[in-house]
Amino acid sequence: MIMSRPAIILFGDSITQQGFSSATNSPGWVGLLSNAYTRRADVFNRGFSGYNTRHAVDLLPTVFNKDMMMTHPNSSTNTLFVTVFFGANDASLPTGEREHNQHVPIEEYEQNLRIIVADIIGNKLEEEQKTPIILITPPPLDEKAWDKYCHEEFDDLSPRSNEQSKLYGERVKLVANDMGCSIVDSFSLLGGNNGVSAYAECLEDGLHLSAKGNELLYEGLMDVIIRDLPHLAPKVNEDDSTGIALEGAQWKDLC
Repeated sequence: MIMSRPAIILFGDSITQQGFSSATNSPGWVGLLSNAYTRRADVFNRGFSGYNTRHAVDLLPTVFNKDMMMTHPNSSTNTLFVTVFFGANDASLPTGEREHNQHVPIEEYEQNLRIIVADIIGNKLEEEQKTPIILITPPPLDEKAWDKYCHEEFDDLSPRSNEQSKLYGERVKLVANDMGCSIVDSFSLLGGNNGVSAYAECLEDGLHLSAKGNELLYEGLMDVIIRDLPHLAPKVNEDDSTGIALEGAQWKDLC
C-alpha cells in the first residue's frame, strides 16, 4: 500500500482539467503546482471540462467527503488546501434556444459558489477545523479569437465577452471576502483590465490558457499561498521556520 501524503484538491472546469500542460506541451498551472509540491503533497486534479457551478454543486458528494479531510500536522486537515475555479462557462452569454447552453445567471452563480465553499468547510472532523479554500476568478476572454476557434472546431459559436467574465469575477471576490477564502484574481493577473492586446498572448484559443497564461496563474497562486498560508507553502530551506518539508530524510543523511 502506498503511503498517503496530504492532499491538494483542485476543483474546476476545463482550465483545471487541462492544467497539467498547455496546447504547446509546456507545463500548465496544475503541473507547475504539482512540481512545487513534489514529495510534499499529492495534487488531485478534479477538473471537469464544460462544467459550470450548477454541475459542480451536483458533484460535491463525490469530490469532497470526510475521508479526504482527515487530520494532518501542518494544516488542520489532511487536505492542505482546495482551489475552486469555475466561472468561464457560467459567464457564457445566454443564447435562448441554443442546445448545450452553459450560462448560469450571475445571482445563481454566486449562490452556487457559496454552496460549494460551505460544503468544503463542512467536511471536517472537528468543529474548529477548516480547510483553506482559494477561489480563482474567471480569466479574461478574447472574444474574436474564441469565436474563430469555435467556428473552426465546432462550426458553431459559444458567445462570451470579456466584460461578462469580469463581472462574474467580482462575485467570486465577494464570496471570498464573505466566507473567509483566499482569492486569486486571474482576470487581473492575465491583464484583463488592460485591453485585448495585453492578454491575448495569455490565452491559447481566446478562453483556455497558453503557456504564458498558465505560468502567470501559477505564480499568482503561489504568491497567495505564501502570503495567506505560509505554513502550507513548500519549505525550500531547512532553516525555514514554516512550510511543508520534503517527505523522508535527505539521501546524504542515509549514506
